Amino acid sequence: MNPTQQRLADRVRGLTEEVIAGTDYFLVDVEVRGHKGTRVVEVYVDSENEMGHDDLALISKEVGFLLDVEDVVDGSYKLELSSPGIKRPLTMPQQYRKNVGRTLRVRFEDENDEEIVVGDLRDADDEMIELELPSAERLQLPYTAITQARIELPW
Repeated sequence: MNPTQQRLADRVRGLTEEVIAGTDYFLVDVEVRGHKGTRVVEVYVDSENEMGHDDLALISKEVGFLLDVEDVVDGSYKLELSSPGIKRPLTMPQQYRKNVGRTLRVRFEDENDEEIVVGDLRDADDEMIELELPSAERLQLPYTAITQARIELPW
């Protein structure tokens, strides 16, 4: 993102945090694309509980209202608010906890070397995850070592 897009993303991030404060929703990411008059603002929100279209619509309405009232985005824009979906990488401990029991593909750094493993997520706390590899070996990885983690699709 360029500096203008980053400033917009930071402002949208702050407003979204205000809207979801005190709920079980959490902000995963904000991305801003395009130029003045054609901006697309993508907001990804998740929850440790089930989340439906009605939940997303309500959050979107409230975030959109604040963006308009505070005139955050110069010119016209399109707000897209959704849950991250299984194709986006996991980035927060809450996302890992929500996906305990699923198979992950994890890229991590181990003693200045990068490795990729596929295993079942057995546990996740605020500091690390535990994977069970196909060999039945258990691997504990701190979040600081993980460079990317995605849900491995079964097909």
